[in-house]
Amino acid sequence: MKVVKSRIEYFSVDYDRRVLIIKEGNEIVGIDFMQGDEPYDFSDSSGVPSLLMVYDANNPYLSGDTENECVNQAICIWHELITEGFRYVSRR
Repeated sequence: MKVVKSRIEYFSVDYDRRVLIIKEGNEIVGIDFMQGDEPYDFSDSSGVPSLLMVYDANNPYLSGDTENECVNQAICIWHELITEGFRYVSRR
């Protein structure tokens, strides 16, 4: 079986941000974003590890009707955690 890796970029008008979702098959393996309309090149991005961790941990509780909405909710949670002093430490 071949696993397809895809990169989805979109602008979320409701949250005023550009979002990158990286998927392998149907699983999200990377998320990155840029707030506002500042230019940002996602071409070399593999995602923000701490953002993916927050998405994975909160995914069962996110209330969005679409995957994009759930990702945006996770970005909001991540931002609040960063504001409160959350620091991600990789265990690899």
